[in-house]
Amino acid sequence: MPDLVAWIVSGVLALFGSWIIILNYAIVISWYLHRGHSSRTPLLGGLCLMAGMLASPLPGVTRYAWVPLVIDLGCLFTVVEFFYAVLWLQVFKR
Repeated sequence: MPDLVAWIVSGVLALFGSWIIILNYAIVISWYLHRGHSSRTPLLGGLCLMAGMLASPLPGVTRYAWVPLVIDLGCLFTVVEFFYAVLWLQVFKR
């Protein structure tokens, strides 16, 4: 029974995270093509998919749980903006 719960939790988190990641890509593509302003959902898609991979009962999946944080544009832009704001503007501009 616990294996079934792990599969269900992992599947729901993975589907929700994947859906958010796809929406982030659609928002960026829409902005690029039509210059329509929308906002990305930062960190939610990557973190949900990562949690789904960590909850997976398959042993080899947890090794690659960092990948959703890299492929999600919301996470990628948020991390780049954070490092720009903290490192470049606060540390190097003194």
